Amino acid sequence: MRKLILLGTIAALLVPAASRAEGFQLGLRVGYAPAMGDAAKDLKMNDVGVKAQIPVQLEASYKVTPDFAAGVYGSYGLGQTDSSGFFGACGASGVSCSSSTLRVGVQGLYTFNQVKTALVPWLGLGLGWEQAKTKISGGGVTGEFTLDGYELALQAGGDYKVSDQFSVGPYIMFSIGQYQNGKVTNNVDPSFNRSGSIDNKSTHEWFGFGLAGKFNI
Repeated sequence: MRKLILLGTIAALLVPAASRAEGFQLGLRVGYAPAMGDAAKDLKMNDVGVKAQIPVQLEASYKVTPDFAAGVYGSYGLGQTDSSGFFGACGASGVSCSSSTLRVGVQGLYTFNQVKTALVPWLGLGLGWEQAKTKISGGGVTGEFTLDGYELALQAGGDYKVSDQFSVGPYIMFSIGQYQNGKVTNNVDPSFNRSGSIDNKSTHEWFGFGLAGKFNI
């Protein structure tokens, strides 16, 4: 009898919570994010050719309650390179540099639906993995420099409700990351290729802003 009462109590608590769940939510963000900080100790992001990125981020979340959603994200950023990268090599005649950034992880978003304004504010926290890749080529030689590690992303924004299913609005994001591993390859002499853990780690940051859209399924 006691077990039945206990199970009934648990069910009574879970049913209202389940009834408050709002289903799935898909998201898309497009923005701009300058790079700051160091790729490694005494090695700035600009030194490895990374100036900024133009990220496109896809998200899939489950709305546990009308206010809180948890899920995953994936982002690809088309990079802007710095001419001072690789100690000025990226600015040399006949040399071209390109970069890209890949980010994946999990995140939680809390929307303040109780705020009755045209732009409903929200806050978010993300934890994930990031990879930055820079390519340099010239005179038939191509080199690739890859860094990867972990990141923590703080986010905020506002939702303008276009319809019951769709909302759109601005967002800002500040992420702090630390690259754990590095890899260098080239197409001429494999003996110069290197990969492994970064000994003198440091932190770098991205400050992103742009537009975010959300679609409720």
